Amino acid sequence: MKKATLLFMTIIFVFIGCADPNLEHPVIEDLGMVGVMGFDYIDQDNIKLSLTLPQPSKDAEEQVQQFTTTVQLPHQAMMDISTLTEKTLTAAQLRVVLFSEEFARKRGAMKVLENLYRDPQVGSNIFIAVVKGNVEDILSATYKDKPEINNYINELLTPRTMTAFSPFSTIHNFINRNTDEVSDPSVPYLERVNGDSLKITKVAIFKNDQMVDTLEPEEAKLVEAMKGKKDLPPLSITIPSADGTGEEQFIMKFTTSDVNVKVNGNLEKPKIFVHLYARGSVVDYDGTRHLSSRKNRFEVEEDASKHLEQKVLRALAFFQENEVDPIGFGDYFRLYNARGWSKEKWIEAFSRAEITTHVEVRIVSTGTLK
Repeated sequence: MKKATLLFMTIIFVFIGCADPNLEHPVIEDLGMVGVMGFDYIDQDNIKLSLTLPQPSKDAEEQVQQFTTTVQLPHQAMMDISTLTEKTLTAAQLRVVLFSEEFARKRGAMKVLENLYRDPQVGSNIFIAVVKGNVEDILSATYKDKPEINNYINELLTPRTMTAFSPFSTIHNFINRNTDEVSDPSVPYLERVNGDSLKITKVAIFKNDQMVDTLEPEEAKLVEAMKGKKDLPPLSITIPSADGTGEEQFIMKFTTSDVNVKVNGNLEKPKIFVHLYARGSVVDYDGTRHLSSRKNRFEVEEDASKHLEQKVLRALAFFQENEVDPIGFGDYFRLYNARGWSKEKWIEAFSRAEITTHVEVRIVSTGTLK
């Protein structure tokens, strides 16, 4: 027994003594922290994956390193690019995942996001966005007077009041929406503008994991209101002019908003009524009416309500036509139809639902306008 124990201990010491110190866990200085991961379409089997790594050295000529490779799975890129850099790549600090519009339309985002979601190093609150053009070009472009690309895109996709029309989806949000049986995902849509800036210009709408179309910001703001979001950005509203021969425009800054959705619960003859209530201040106005007058203010409120009603109905008709439900109306119907429920059954019912809406706009302040 003693001889067996001695032999076992000898083997252990031999293996410990032969361990290669270069294969031990690297210290933080040796890690390459991936900040942004982007996907461009090649075909149904291969993807072009781009990564950005911040340069910790202040003496480095470039603030960020960018690498691009062709792989089949995201983690293959980590292994492949690790052979091109002196750093050990890690996704522990991954902040943003970008998809080109072509990739989002032809392959979809779900499989990629599921693979990332399985990695315990990858957080669930990583922002997702679709970009116009190629992700590789977006990441390699020069953005004057902007932070380095990792911080720039992360800050751009961080929720702010002025861009609150965007859903600001994370990996967790996207997977949850795509699998919850009552709604569909939507994510910000980025474009390069003026050569050296990125801008959230639209909202990308997904169906069954693939992008189907985009929604303009004005309609997207109302969609966020119908989701129950309270902190909405200012809205541009067009109304008939006082003499009825033209149009006027004013900018309304919301102070409060509320939505009430009523449904009949019948999937055979579905009916949906949406009541949207919004109170706010007029911060800009190009018309001739004196808004200090209660009568004039009431006329503007009525015209604005009708204008927004039409925008709401257009947005909902757009969703029905594309057979998507980014708002989540299905949640109201599932309460009445839990048995045998499926997203396919709901989307089919939603596409032929009778939808009515009523919007109430109330102006609580006109500032110093006269």
